[in-house]
Amino acid sequence: MTTTGTNFALFYVDDSGSEAHGLTTFSWIRIDPAQWAGATQRWLRFRAAVFRRHGIPADIRLHATELAGGRGAWVKDPAGRTAGKGLNVIEECLTAIAALPGITLGSVYRRTNARGRNFERDKQDLYRCMIAKLDADLHEAAAFGAVVLDGDGTNGGYNRAHRALANGSRALIEDPFFRHANTSQWVQIADLAAWTGYRSLRPGGRRDKTTTWYGRVLRHLDGAGGPVEL
Repeated sequence: MTTTGTNFALFYVDDSGSEAHGLTTFSWIRIDPAQWAGATQRWLRFRAAVFRRHGIPADIRLHATELAGGRGAWVKDPAGRTAGKGLNVIEECLTAIAALPGITLGSVYRRTNARGRNFERDKQDLYRCMIAKLDADLHEAAAFGAVVLDGDGTNGGYNRAHRALANGSRALIEDPFFRHANTSQWVQIADLAAWTGYRSLRPGGRRDKTTTWYGRVLRHLDGAGGPVEL
């Protein structure tokens, strides 16, 4: 893993997956803080272009699941909310993400037959394993980092995963920081990457182009070359 210019990395993390399909995943966007402002401005210029082309204001959350299903409030005119248009927006977003300066990304996953609370337990354990991996990678690069998650922090399992790291030598500092996706463009970017990583693991028909997007558009940002099973 390449050390950032500031020797510090921000990881914007989001989950995806499906209990029905026996798959839970997490993906992250890693951004060098020295590149954060420039990358943010570039993304906001893209959001302005999305508004011009599709009528989706920059203060409306881009949520991959809603876009793919033609649901949600991402277009003021309900007649404009279609699955086909939503998928086009996702593909444009991924192309824009692939060109952001100073970022890398990664995904991890676990296949499970668990249901209900047991599925949630597997998901939390996958998060714990991911955090241990990120911490070890930072150690190897002699760097430090922090994690930003969607939500309000009410799920204590995420905090416990960080506190399970060896406190005397942690490279990931603090518990995760929480930002609601409605107010964070970077958490939205992580959501789009997470959904795409998950879709790459789902079997799809010949016409399901979403299963190819991670490999075709985002793979060059992923040092592992694709989602890693943990």
